[in-house]
Amino acid sequence: AIAMRRFASLSGLLCLAATASAFVAPTLPLSGRSVAASGALGLKAGFLTFPGNAKVVVLGGAGFVGSRVCKTLVEQGCKVTSVTLSGVAPEWAKGESWVDQVEWTAGDAAKDDLKGTMRGAKACVSCVGVIGFDDEALLAGNGAPTVAGAKMAKDSGVPRFVYVSVADAVRDNVGGIALKGYFAGKKESEAAIAETYGAGNSLVVCPGFVYGGDSFGLTPPRVNQQYGSFVENTLSLGPIKGLAGVLPGVVGLALQPPVCVDDVAKAVTAGALGLQSGRVDGTEAIKAAGAAAEPASA
Repeated sequence: AIAMRRFASLSGLLCLAATASAFVAPTLPLSGRSVAASGALGLKAGFLTFPGNAKVVVLGGAGFVGSRVCKTLVEQGCKVTSVTLSGVAPEWAKGESWVDQVEWTAGDAAKDDLKGTMRGAKACVSCVGVIGFDDEALLAGNGAPTVAGAKMAKDSGVPRFVYVSVADAVRDNVGGIALKGYFAGKKESEAAIAETYGAGNSLVVCPGFVYGGDSFGLTPPRVNQQYGSFVENTLSLGPIKGLAGVLPGVVGLALQPPVCVDDVAKAVTAGALGLQSGRVDGTEAIKAAGAAAEPASA
């Protein structure tokens, strides 16, 4: 009975966290998709790939997900330019050696002309997202920067675009209840990327609940690496995965395993380097896609 109460409490916490975490850069569902089923392409003969020293521009590169994307790209030998409103590295990364290998640039993709920054890049990544309760602000923050960024990247001759969106399971189970502007903005961004780049020259990474780092957070709810890894391993067990596949709504959503921010960054990097294309939705698909972008030293 005690074990069941603890499990129920854990599920409740994950449910709340998954719902709120969709604000930033989500991570979650399995929804029965594999890498192949979600449209991701592996390394194939004639498939467009780029060398590790390629230039990559990361919009939102100082955020929770974006900064890990910058780190992973640097580990692959890429020349990375981060574009954020502040133009500075995140506090958590201060003192780490990879930070000095990133060009931290101030800019707003929704308002500024970034073609000069993007020129010569082999890929552009958008990790831009905002949270809050104002649907109008959520739509503007999660739509316009990426929509404009994709157009500028295409006009600048950037051949690939990668975007961190939101898992279908989160959108389907939460979108009708809250954060309508958030989901509308994400949908708008995905549509613009599909129109501008098509599935073959882009990758959309769709997580639900993302964990990682050294600390817990409330706005948005976030758990650290140690706790999140435990939860992921627990919810990845066969019997629980079976329950998640049949239980309806947010109950099933709460039982979906979360994904580590580092795995999201690896999947994004694989997309930027041309190793994966299409759409990867959920923890299993994201981890499989990211396996192509293990650090060069690994």
